[in-house]
Amino acid sequence: MNKQKIRILVALNIIVAILITNCTFLWADSSKFDADLSADYIKSIMNMVDDKYKGDIDQNKLVEAVLKGIFSSMDQYTEFYTVEEAESFFITIDGEYSGVGMGFDEIDGVFIVKEVYKDSPAQKAGILVGDRLVEVDGKSLKGVSSNEAANMITGKKGTKVVIGVLRDGEKNPIKITVTRDNIKINPVTSSVRGDVGYIKLSIFNNNASSEMKKALKEMDEKKIKKIILDLRDNPGGDVNEVVEIAKSFIPEGLITKVDFKSDKMTDLEYMSTLKEKKYKLAVLVNENSASASEILAGAVQDTGAGTLIGTKTYGKAKVQNLYPILTLDAYKKYEQKLGVKLVIGDDLEKKYNIKPTDDEVTGWIKITTGLYYTPKGRMIDLKGITPDYNITNIRVVNGVDLSTIGDLRVIIKPQLNSESIDVLNAKRMLRVLGYNIDDLDSLKFDNKTFDELKKFQKKSGLFPSGILDFTTQRTLNDAYQKQALQYDKQYLKALEILKN
Repeated sequence: MNKQKIRILVALNIIVAILITNCTFLWADSSKFDADLSADYIKSIMNMVDDKYKGDIDQNKLVEAVLKGIFSSMDQYTEFYTVEEAESFFITIDGEYSGVGMGFDEIDGVFIVKEVYKDSPAQKAGILVGDRLVEVDGKSLKGVSSNEAANMITGKKGTKVVIGVLRDGEKNPIKITVTRDNIKINPVTSSVRGDVGYIKLSIFNNNASSEMKKALKEMDEKKIKKIILDLRDNPGGDVNEVVEIAKSFIPEGLITKVDFKSDKMTDLEYMSTLKEKKYKLAVLVNENSASASEILAGAVQDTGAGTLIGTKTYGKAKVQNLYPILTLDAYKKYEQKLGVKLVIGDDLEKKYNIKPTDDEVTGWIKITTGLYYTPKGRMIDLKGITPDYNITNIRVVNGVDLSTIGDLRVIIKPQLNSESIDVLNAKRMLRVLGYNIDDLDSLKFDNKTFDELKKFQKKSGLFPSGILDFTTQRTLNDAYQKQALQYDKQYLKALEILKN
């Protein structure tokens, strides 16, 4: 594990929403908790296991299981991660990993590339959106899970991987050699729509504030003063990132306050120094806008920096910190060496300037350490934030989840009996537009789709060939986007407010 990354992450207050079933967690009365008694009890259990169990005992595995049990008994945000689990978690928060730089979905039993990151090794090597992944380093992906496929493709920077792809129009797989590199995940997408800037922020990872500054710089260069900030389905992330972003929108004063339980941790107040509001702001939220998203939404609402539109947010005001936990051997080693009992690797580094090695860390704990409050002192945990305009969107139309539809690429011309991601997207678009399409999960261009496409072409003033030619694809893209926009009532309300 990268040691620099460990030092950075340990220093951060991390706010992350794990979106599982809602439940209310009641803190136990701390005065009734007897740490010495509990420790003695656990020690006795361990001794009993050692005495009774006829078999080999891996002490490290036993300790790991105990840690899993202890931290799973607290709230749903507190848990113990093994080193491998922690690495995966860090990728989410850090926004960086070593791999090829592409994303894929499993559709109809096939892995299909849905995104290729700009300037990534995958893009440079020639992998395209819509390519079907069939093998990695000569091993077939048939019957392999999505996680297994991802693990086969990712790897250390500088190493090579040979990815076999089946491309539309080709009968045989193409083998593409890709050299892995460090990949930064950009959580920001933006566009200028007339006199309004639209910015979608998917997560507050460690790239969020820098990418947001780039998006806002583009808006400034184009003299855009009206901004729609889309935080829908944003689960949260790093508090430092949300604070940096908030400073571009929240007027001078308090952004949020964090109140820690431990007397050893200093309560924090995060402030904005913005002298004058720069943008007319509308913020979109929904029931999956959580944690760090709610810090920003709460600050916008409390300070009048903008207007909240959507549905009530998730309701998470708990703050977590990440700590590396020493192995049993490391615990004993430093007890003998220093005469102190330490379990947190961070304490070892802060107090004694000793950095634990990778093999001295058994895992990480993500533990709830405090609560945050909005500028007006509101506690939104388990309550959420009610928007200024409570508007529910339509997500499913004619049995199609609109979030599953991508634009037609206009690079090939699918015909009857061919298979392509464009065929799948065209089917779903046609169904949303009211055409009678049956199989919405198949890549195959079947007879029913052929007939319905001819109807669409005729209605649109095109020659009814039944072929997804380039003109038909552009026309279908436009027709669908116009229709889909009518279902995004939250976005339409934001436009209305910004234009008034």
